[in-house]
Amino acid sequence: MLIKTRSILTGITHTRDIDVTPEQIHEWENGGLIQDVLPHLSPDDREFLMTGITPKEWEENFSKSEDDDLNQSAVDEAEYRGNDYGDDDA
Repeated sequence: MLIKTRSILTGITHTRDIDVTPEQIHEWENGGLIQDVLPHLSPDDREFLMTGITPKEWEENFSKSEDDDLNQSAVDEAEYRGNDYGDDDA
């Protein structure tokens, strides 16, 4: 079934072909838990139904790069050694 929805992240309207029936959508929209009503769907398809966010939008906005991991490691190491990156009053 073609599902058309607007991303709550970007405001862009997307359409995806998702393996659901109108009855399943109705059950979910009337209070059924998505994981119970549509257990066969991938997490990406469930996310799209709930928020309109596509896998590409998710990756572009929420994935961490290697540089982020390296920078966080440096911060963690500095904090472990007692450097808070603030002014040194000593």
